[in-house]
Order: sequence, then C-alpha cells, then structure tokens
Amino acid sequence: MFRFKESSCDEKPELIIVPMVDVMLFLLAFFVLIAGSIIPGLAMKTNPPKTLQKSSFHPKKRVITITVKRDGSIYYGNQRLTFEELVRLLKGFKRQSPAVSVAIDADRDASVQSLVTVLDAVSKAGINSVGLLAKEERKRNGSSR
Repeated sequence: MFRFKESSCDEKPELIIVPMVDVMLFLLAFFVLIAGSIIPGLAMKTNPPKTLQKSSFHPKKRVITITVKRDGSIYYGNQRLTFEELVRLLKGFKRQSPAVSVAIDADRDASVQSLVTVLDAVSKAGINSVGLLAKEERKRNGSSR
C-alpha cells in the first residue's frame, strides 16, 4: 500500500496580496488611459439636438467624430482645430482609409455657420459620408412638433 510521507514543514501557506493589488492598479490605469484614445468623441461633452426620427446614417468602416461646441469652436478629440487644420486632418484620414465617414457631434446651441463650416471641410476633403449626432426623443402621445 502507498503512503504519503508526513511533511515536517510547520509553516502555513500565506496569501500575498500586494503583487495582486499592483497588477489590478496597473490594469485600471491602462484601461483609463486607453478609453480616452479609443473613444475621442465621447471625451468632450455636448448637448446634442433632439430628433423624433430613427437614424438613417450608415457609417462606413471608419468613423471620425468632429465636435462643434456651443461657442462654434471645432474639435477632434480634445484638439481645437481651425478650418484648414480640419481639412488637412480629414484628407489624411481619407488617404489612410477611403471608406471613412464623419459624424458631427454639434451642440444644439452652436451656430448654423459652425455646422456649415464643418460640412464644407468634409466636402473639401472628398468625404461623402457624413452624419449629425442627435439624441433620440421618444414620441409623446398628443404632442405636436
């Protein structure tokens, strides 16, 4: 018959938590830093216009989000852009990937001229797939708009 030898070790095993906490903090920092660069359009808050219709915008493979703030300033991520810089940026994206779409995240109180400026830059860059982000509003019974 087979018998295990009795261990003469009197030490009890210990659970060392410090390395596990270090790894978890590293992962947390990694995901926080990456989240800002993966979703640049969501990093800047706007108050989008409301709509009652479902979206008919069918973006292509790559979507570039351009933000128009209330004061009319234009941003890509957290970088403020002039008209010329926006055209250069969009042309660069068009060269990298011909199947590119632009989503405009404009504040509802932004001037129409700011929106037209972004549309002009998109057209000048040769991109023909563009959409405007809006918050879908649920239809209310008996209300007319």
